[in-house]
Amino acid sequence: MSRIDRLICQVLPRAFLMALTAEGRLVELQVARRDRPSPVDGVYLGRLERVMADLDAAFVDIGTGRSGFLRAEDRAGIDGWPPAGAPVLVQVRGESDSGKGPRLSMNIAVSGRYLVYHPLGSGVSFSRRIDGESERERLAGHVSRLLEGGIVLRTAAAGAPAEALQADAARVTERWEAMRRLALDAAPPTDLSSRIPGERDPIERMLRDHGASLQEVILDDRAMARALQDEMDRRQEKIRVRWHNGPMPAFDIDDVAGQIDTALAPRIALPSGVEVLFEPGETLCAIDVDSAGAGGRQGRAPRRPVEVNLEAVPAIAQQLRLRNLAGAIVVDFVTMRSAYDRDKVQAALAEALHEDPVPSQVYGFTRLGHFELTRARRGTTLAGQLQDLEHTQE
Repeated sequence: MSRIDRLICQVLPRAFLMALTAEGRLVELQVARRDRPSPVDGVYLGRLERVMADLDAAFVDIGTGRSGFLRAEDRAGIDGWPPAGAPVLVQVRGESDSGKGPRLSMNIAVSGRYLVYHPLGSGVSFSRRIDGESERERLAGHVSRLLEGGIVLRTAAAGAPAEALQADAARVTERWEAMRRLALDAAPPTDLSSRIPGERDPIERMLRDHGASLQEVILDDRAMARALQDEMDRRQEKIRVRWHNGPMPAFDIDDVAGQIDTALAPRIALPSGVEVLFEPGETLCAIDVDSAGAGGRQGRAPRRPVEVNLEAVPAIAQQLRLRNLAGAIVVDFVTMRSAYDRDKVQAALAEALHEDPVPSQVYGFTRLGHFELTRARRGTTLAGQLQDLEHTQE
């Protein structure tokens, strides 16, 4: 799969629309509300409200309305719960959903371009895409001298020079120290992230997450493009910043608008005529691979089921990420009688899902021939984000 190389941003009065593309293919779309920034990944000094002994969990007031939920296993380095009313430093891992408060953790994670720093953790771990033993040893040797705590090397770290790792470590350390100093003087509940310049900036967050492969950022706001270019020059970054002032919307570039329409449709058609149907539900997402239109062309033998399924695999992985579908997922592939073919399709889907930053778990084929997997929940679906955006623009 191609690496993400372009970030295209449409700036609306109340939101940013940010599209990540790889060689023209839409990989991910994020909607960032300007009037209501997402709390996910934000660091808060919260106030412990009450402990639920039967759940070994607690509710924490972080000042966002609904109390956050903190599980015992997320307590880093703390033996026993502090008393009610005590301040606790937490990070939001997931937004409020289905009437529940945000999910919290005390294992703070500060994300950089090449690494994720857990100041309260320990040890060095690696992205599953960094699999060379010599490269792991090289990276671990560098970062263990730069940071004390837990360190996760991101995929982008593979091949990164020591100077880039050192600069990234300095940036995450600076941000963590700023949060820690603020927490010493703040009264709970306080949003610490909002008090650190750039920490809530959605474009800055995109640059942290994808800047290692980005080559170009396109914005349709002149002032923002100029400010970002100045910042890139200050950092000596090689990412190009371009102001889009053409007569057509920025999302006409790479046909982002058309690809969004495809991602909102229940059925997508592949070049061979294979169709993939997505039916998301409250508790289960069903995906059906329909080969009716993929019969052999004149003079050619009909395609084998495994060939049809292998063609559908990249589209399924792409759409799961783009649509941000989560929970239990069942795929009804075209029936394959060969165990070898089923294993081949399973391996292909597992490999395709490796590119997705949201973790998934592949379980394989059931006795009825359906394929089962799960994908972690990270915010609302693409359809839900765009629906919410429509309401704010009315």
